Amino acid sequence: MHGKNSEIESTEPIQRLKCSGMLGGIRNRDIEITAGKVIASIYSLSCDGGKGGDIYYFGVCKGDQITRLAIADVAGHGEAVTDVSQYVYDSLKDHM
Repeated sequence: MHGKNSEIESTEPIQRLKCSGMLGGIRNRDIEITAGKVIASIYSLSCDGGKGGDIYYFGVCKGDQITRLAIADVAGHGEAVTDVSQYVYDSLKDHM
């Protein structure tokens, strides 16, 4: 894990998602996550204010049989990018 930048939200070294669990957002993040047989590392660092255009979503359902992962990046900088990325993330979360 990177963990060297104090602006990064960090949790336990490896976070385990259980059935119906999800992790996602647009905030700075440095985390390793596991669900079923999938292990992923998420590192996101915005250039301004702790939020930005990086969108990440990791979800598990159906008794740990289905793992969903989405990663996207909204081009640009500043508050306008944060607003767009939050909208995209909220829409993704609502439809998963």
